[in-house]
Amino acid sequence: MKYSHEENTARQEALYRFLLGRGDKWTSMEQATDSVKEYPAYFRGTYHNSYARRLLTRDIEQMNGSEKFEKIIVSGSRGIKLATETDFEKFLEAELREVFRKLKRLRRLARKGSRDQQINLEGRIAETFLGDGNG
Repeated sequence: MKYSHEENTARQEALYRFLLGRGDKWTSMEQATDSVKEYPAYFRGTYHNSYARRLLTRDIEQMNGSEKFEKIIVSGSRGIKLATETDFEKFLEAELREVFRKLKRLRRLARKGSRDQQINLEGRIAETFLGDGNG
């Protein structure tokens, strides 16, 4: 389903009002999409894989990146909420740890990929990639 800019804005504003009303309480993502009528209902499968959850995640990213919404929304294992300063610091630290872990894995993978067709000290040629059948 494709939403118009106006529908996206209305849904995000409704979510923001909902979270303002919740104050400093954590709210499960499922409860948030169930409580804000602008989100689609989900009936099949697990909530994590639902369109409603993906839409909520995208909305939170857009809202956090927008100057229109003054408060910051944090998410974690307990759900989502408007951040206190302490919440924000913990969230930022967790996000940075995740980014740097991924960067470390990517650098390791890039190093491995760059070894293709190189000869090691024992004279063995590294074959990092599976042949594509074009040669």
